[in-house]
Amino acid sequence: MVPKLPTSDDGTLAYFRWGNDWTRHIFSLRLTDFEVAAAPQLRTLAGEQEAHCTHCGETNFFGHPEVCLQRKFRRVARHEGAKHIMGQALALTPGTRVRLEPLGHQTSRRNDIQVFSLLGSQATGLANAEYDLTVVSLANKDTRATKLPNQDTDPSRLANKYLDSVADHKVRRRPTSNLPFHPIVLSLGGMMNGSTTKVFASWKRVMTRSTYNLMIKRLSLCLLQARVRSFEL
Repeated sequence: MVPKLPTSDDGTLAYFRWGNDWTRHIFSLRLTDFEVAAAPQLRTLAGEQEAHCTHCGETNFFGHPEVCLQRKFRRVARHEGAKHIMGQALALTPGTRVRLEPLGHQTSRRNDIQVFSLLGSQATGLANAEYDLTVVSLANKDTRATKLPNQDTDPSRLANKYLDSVADHKVRRRPTSNLPFHPIVLSLGGMMNGSTTKVFASWKRVMTRSTYNLMIKRLSLCLLQARVRSFEL
């Protein structure tokens, strides 16, 4: 199975219950009535009710609202939201300094998160590194064009191959830096590729349990909210 956050692209919400106390009492984790109503539609793969998109006229396949060219794109908002959630969680690690979008070397391009261990990696468990985030929809044309050898059509392997290709592209185009570089690739539904899974595992080892769990919950809600904002019941 492809690793995933509590929300996944097949609509599954693994341990995600909107009525939990943590969603009611933490303002940043609250969902609107529309978000609560739209989430079950995604969970059951029902998609929108109309057979054809009311914005562009194309067939309304599952995930089309996320990639429809006639709807407002929210790439920047979802990217910035996820970046700040991860940066805030990393900054709570004692002896660690976190910078968001540090200036690159001789270029205007920047990675999203830079981490310095002020006490050394042996003391904090977190090595100096830079991370760059991408959030993608698995309904886009590049994903649908992805093929596996021997006519393999397993959805998880197809998704993982596409997410790996996005990560490889980020590695090839990364800004010059003296620090180790790690791409972070998430789908809107919470799936992640293998290298991203390793990054999250390394963070889990150094963060407190409450910090890591809250980061995951906030990321899950951030992705869900980004997904339903282009959705129509």
